[in-house]
Amino acid sequence: MRRSPSSRGVKSAGLACLAALVASAAAGAAAARHVVETAASGNVQAEFSYDAQNYRFSNVHLTIRRGGAVLLDGPVKPLSAYASAWPGSLRRKDIDVRALDRDPEPEVALDLYSGGAHCCWYTEVFRYVAPANTYLMLVHFWGNTGYRPADLNHDGLREFVSGDDRFSYEFTSFAGSTRPIQIWRYRAGRFVDVTRGFRAAIRRDARRQWGWALPKKSRVGDVGPLASWTADECLLRHCRSAFRRLELLRREHRIGRGWDATPRKFLRHLRRFLGRTGYLRR
Repeated sequence: MRRSPSSRGVKSAGLACLAALVASAAAGAAAARHVVETAASGNVQAEFSYDAQNYRFSNVHLTIRRGGAVLLDGPVKPLSAYASAWPGSLRRKDIDVRALDRDPEPEVALDLYSGGAHCCWYTEVFRYVAPANTYLMLVHFWGNTGYRPADLNHDGLREFVSGDDRFSYEFTSFAGSTRPIQIWRYRAGRFVDVTRGFRAAIRRDARRQWGWALPKKSRVGDVGPLASWTADECLLRHCRSAFRRLELLRREHRIGRGWDATPRKFLRHLRRFLGRTGYLRR
């Protein structure tokens, strides 16, 4: 059977398309790049390196030198067999060397991402232990939120401005969830929640959460932002007035649906959750 000119044209076009895809794949393979990030403070230097290609990362490696001596040199390992260890930020350097607390000895902080659709971000902090002349690692999980570095009180020490990831999925889907502000500091080998000490930041977040919950043209509030707004208000010691306001919204049929069957059940769920997580203090 003779093939029509059109069928031969389709075949030729298909072969051309296949050739283009192969060429594109080859070009992509050639586009892999080796990235090296460095940071230093005093006599401590850190180098973080990896190979990157199409949002895939390999050969992830960390080296820490102190006083010219190499004290840590090896691959950055995932936290589990089901996770990855990817660079944690696409907008700033992932490695940082600075004194995170009032001890003048600088720490090494490495921001990483475990892979997945939107989780999880975490930070590895390496603290120098003089008697053993080595570094100990602490891992702090940010979950779905990551963090923003800041010096909110202008004391020269870093705050880690994040969100409380315990609110993700608690009252509604991930897309409908928001997280109230959470501020951390590093002190003597551990992270400490210092959110209550930054009332201005909490008030700003509360206004933002309320705006998300009840946009100007909406009469029905989204339960995710409403939960986060209530948490902020509790941090400001306004828990009672916040729940009175929520009860008014409920009576006006202005609370939307989440996991809970009714707005009344949502409010009960919220009160229990805020008590369990330390926002609501009796």
